[in-house]
Amino acid sequence: MKKIFFVTVLLFATAVSAMADNLYDQLVYQTYASMGDSTNKPRGAWTTSSTPALKVDGHYYNNWQATGISQVSFISTFNGNYKYTHDKFTWDNVVDLALGLYWQDLDGDTTQHGFAMLESRRKNDDKIDLTSTFSMKLKNAWNVNASANFKSQFFPGYKYSTTDTLLISSFMAPAYLTTSIGFECKKEFWNLSLSFLTGKTTFLLDENVIATGQLYGVDTTGGRRIYAGLGSYVKFYYKKDIAKNLNFYTRIELFYDYRKPHFRDINTQSLIDGLGEGEVFEADYNTWPVDMVNGGLPTGFFPRTGYTLFHDTDIDFEFKLEYRFSNFFAAYMMARLKYDSDFNQMSTLIPNTYWQLYQSAGVQVYFNWKTPTETPRERHHWFRQWLPSL
Repeated sequence: MKKIFFVTVLLFATAVSAMADNLYDQLVYQTYASMGDSTNKPRGAWTTSSTPALKVDGHYYNNWQATGISQVSFISTFNGNYKYTHDKFTWDNVVDLALGLYWQDLDGDTTQHGFAMLESRRKNDDKIDLTSTFSMKLKNAWNVNASANFKSQFFPGYKYSTTDTLLISSFMAPAYLTTSIGFECKKEFWNLSLSFLTGKTTFLLDENVIATGQLYGVDTTGGRRIYAGLGSYVKFYYKKDIAKNLNFYTRIELFYDYRKPHFRDINTQSLIDGLGEGEVFEADYNTWPVDMVNGGLPTGFFPRTGYTLFHDTDIDFEFKLEYRFSNFFAAYMMARLKYDSDFNQMSTLIPNTYWQLYQSAGVQVYFNWKTPTETPRERHHWFRQWLPSL
């Protein structure tokens, strides 16, 4: 398990270190060009984009008639794309990080000043999302690819109520490592990936999270802390400037686990008719146990035509609109919607379901550092030595 995590981190560290020698590559290429050496013509080039951003928000109230809670909030994000393009393959690495914190004055004591007056600190964003994809050209816009994705969070996450604070997540609890081999169709503004052989490994490495009953589909009996899923994976994203300075981005990921039971009671989480792991329930409606209070359908079930899709498939949908006022200032609106039946906190958005919703909007200061592609560069490092025949 530690080896898997180490290899994943090493993969992205290698990509970042490869970016660091861009200056060296450029000098090497210019040296060969000045010597008129046509045998060292570059066959591939890196394109990079690193965009850190910071949103800051603050409110202060002192004897204010309409009342309010003084607070200060910060949301920092980082989005990096490091892509190597060759005439036969591409290697694309994406880093997507976010961390937001806010402090609140809960007792209204205005005799204190600065952060001393803010008693409560909570999160309002927390994300680690790393992706690496190696693609070989197949035909036209279609490629065959191998992909790895790692998701987790930086700090513990709590569910707050008026009487209690419940720990429900933390770093590596859960964490997801998704590896797939499949096909992709890549166009200018969108990309579709299909894989029918995908492994999704769930890590649950915090004993405090386990103690609260948040297991995320991991069977912890016998000291086990990992669940290895196997299924089908579909990913689609679209990104384009739909108007001047207005960018639209959307992404959806679907994962269907072959190993999960197909039908569970939403309320009790018990398998219907005692079905075991991975068995398919193909009986007609009239063979299901009848609950007349629920209109003749089993308690807690949707019609079968929709229930199998939504309950057995993990869904992760995201969209974002961003309007750029300048090269450093932008306004944005985004939302993220997830469905995961392994997260046992019931939704208030749609009662008795597992939908999760996150929304955010505001303005932010951001920076962007890109590596231009006008001057292609030879890669004189381990990557070219690793593929000498290309």
